[in-house]
This record gives sequence, structure tokens and C-alpha cells, in this order.
Amino acid sequence: MRTNTRYALALLFMVSFFNYMDRYMLAVLLPAIKSDLQLSDTEIGFITGLAFTLFYATMGIPIARLADRYSRRNIIAIALTVWSVMTALCGLAQNFVQLAVARIMVGVGEAGASPPSHSLIADLFPVEKRARAISVYTLGAPVGILIGFLLGGWITQLYGWRAALFTVGIPGILLALVIYRKLHEPERGAADGLPRNTEIQPFWFTLKTLMSSPTFRHLSFATGLYTVLWLGVVQWLPSYFTRSFGLGIGEVGTWLAIILSTSQIIGMVAGGYLADRLGSGDLRWYVWVPSLAILVSTPMFALTFLTQNSTVAFLSLFLPFMIGVMQGPPTFAVAQGLADVRMRAMAAALLLLITNLIGGGIGPQAVGIMSDYLAEQHKQDSLRYSLLAVSLVFGLWSSLHYFLAGKTIRREFRKS
Repeated sequence: MRTNTRYALALLFMVSFFNYMDRYMLAVLLPAIKSDLQLSDTEIGFITGLAFTLFYATMGIPIARLADRYSRRNIIAIALTVWSVMTALCGLAQNFVQLAVARIMVGVGEAGASPPSHSLIADLFPVEKRARAISVYTLGAPVGILIGFLLGGWITQLYGWRAALFTVGIPGILLALVIYRKLHEPERGAADGLPRNTEIQPFWFTLKTLMSSPTFRHLSFATGLYTVLWLGVVQWLPSYFTRSFGLGIGEVGTWLAIILSTSQIIGMVAGGYLADRLGSGDLRWYVWVPSLAILVSTPMFALTFLTQNSTVAFLSLFLPFMIGVMQGPPTFAVAQGLADVRMRAMAAALLLLITNLIGGGIGPQAVGIMSDYLAEQHKQDSLRYSLLAVSLVFGLWSSLHYFLAGKTIRREFRKS
């Protein structure tokens, strides 16, 4: 990688880091927020799921259209400013409605992160290095969760959940200024040796082109189903450990920060490396790697949600998260490979739209509703059985669709 591409990728990594830190730190604050604002599990599920996801997913489409036409750097800088300000304002919420509205606006801002970032990466790196480059960008997720859970857990325990939101929201505004002044905007199609094309396709043509691809349809559905598992589990893990094992939020935040971040860092790097290495010989490995990773990792969650030992429950999370998140980098690399140069931000946005409408709309909300339903019979263990059911059903279902995407990927990549 040239120095300027490394610097650009480092800046995009920081964008991803703030994106995921601001997004997922709320999970470790939920026990305190629930107690302070007197919220039900269904209301918590709405705030962490549909309230954020619906707007995060749908706003990604118009933002991606702008990114395929105008400066992707400027769009990222504006989006980062919006979600950072709104994260801080979440700390001022006095009731369910105020918190939900602020959370919606965080979703609107964060919709402007990944589509233009994926498009930039596709123009910075050739196809044989793209999955690895995207894996670096996606490392912002585990690192963001690490810092978010650590800061969120201990700041909440010492100073309250509102202080935690102020602490992570404000620095993002400074990063937005750095992005605006320093991020390099590459020529579209340069990494693929394609002639510069300034014509952007109509929205409906772009949508029809992408959705007519069987590979893209299976890829989107598979990613959405895995996101049901991932979001449902991650958003509710702090509540699970405080309820089922009676642990303090600071201790839970520390355990989860270390386990989730280290497992995902290893898994994402491995996923990008394996997909590029195996995919250079057979493109089907770009979807077979995710399929096998999810198939192997999903049953491992059963130990976490069936054990009565908190240490075993924590440690048993490492392998399923490490192996499962290997699906991420190759998934987004495939989406960029299926799209025309002027459709790349749109391809990422459409993938995120489908993924988050399925995953964010169903995951946390389904766990919350099921937990409330089982509460009368299973008391504090209702959340335990809700998480077990969601993880097993949606993980195995996701693996199937990744496998089916392998039937058409070689033909469609030759067309792209």
C-alpha cells in the first residue's frame, strides 16, 4: 500500500471506530438507563433496535446517491459531526421519547459512514487487496466496542450513564474536522484501471441492477440474518450478565470489552486474509468462508447461555465471535465487486439497508419481546433463553444463504 492510501485507510478506520463506539456503548449503559428512566425490555429493544436501525438503514440510500455523485470525504465529515453531537445529546434525555428521538438522529448521522467509506476503499485498493483493506476498516468495530464498553462501564459506575455519553460524543466533532481537511479523495475506478466515468445511473436502474443479481440477494439476506444474531446478542449481553449472574456493570463492561474486541480483531483480519487468499483461486470462497464460519460458530453460543458459571459464560463467547465475524470483510468486498464504479456507494448502502432492516429491526426487539413473554415463567432467566433461541435459529439460517450465493458468484463477477 502506498503511503497516501495507508493514511486514508487509517482515517477511515478512525471513522469506523467512532461509529461503533458511539453506537454500541449504549448496550453497556442499558441497565442504568432502564433503572433511571423506568423502561421495559420492549422499550429498550426499540431504542437499541428499530429506533436506530430504521433511520440508519433508510437514510443510507439517499446519502449513498450523494456519495456516488459528490465528495465522499465531505459527506463523511458532515455525518460524523451529526452523530457525535446527537450521541452527546442522548445524555440529556429525561424520558423514553427523548432518548428514542436522539437515538434516531444518531442513526441518521451514522448512515453516512460506511457507504462512502466502502466506495473510497474500492477506489484506493485493487480487487485482490480489497477484502483485507475492508477488514482494516471494519476493525473499527471491535476497537470501538472495546473502548466503548470500558469507558461506558466504568464512567457509568463512577459518574453515571449521562457522563459516559458526553465523553464519547464530543471528540468525534474534532475528528470530523481532520477528515474534512486531510482525507484524500481518489479518482473513481482508478484502482481497477477503469476509465473515468462521470455519469451516474438513475436510482431505479441502480436498484434493479443490484437486486437482479442472485448473488447480491443471497448475500444481503445472509448478512441480515447474521446481524439478527449479532445485534440481538451484543446489545443484550450486559443485561444478561447483570441479571443472570448479579454482576456489577463495571465488571461486565470490562469482561465484554476485552473478549468482544480481541475476538473480533482476530476474526476480521482472518476473514479478510482467507477470503483474498482462497478467493484468488476460486471466487466462491468469498461466500464460502462466511458460510463455514457461521455454521461452525453458531452452536458455540449454547454454552454461553446454558452455563450457570459466569466465568465460563464470558470465556465461551470468544470462539463464536472470533469465527463468526469472519463473514464481514468478504461480504462487503463481494458487494463492491458486483457493482459498477458509479454504483459502489449505493451497493454498500443497499446491503446495509437490507441487513439492518432485517438485523436491527428483528434482533434486539425480538429478544426484548421474547424476554418479556418468558419472564413470568423463567423470571431473571427469561433473557437467557431468548438469546439462546435467537442465536441458534438465525445463525444457521444465515449460513445457508451464504452457501447459496456461491452458485452464481463466478458468473456475476465475470460480468462486473
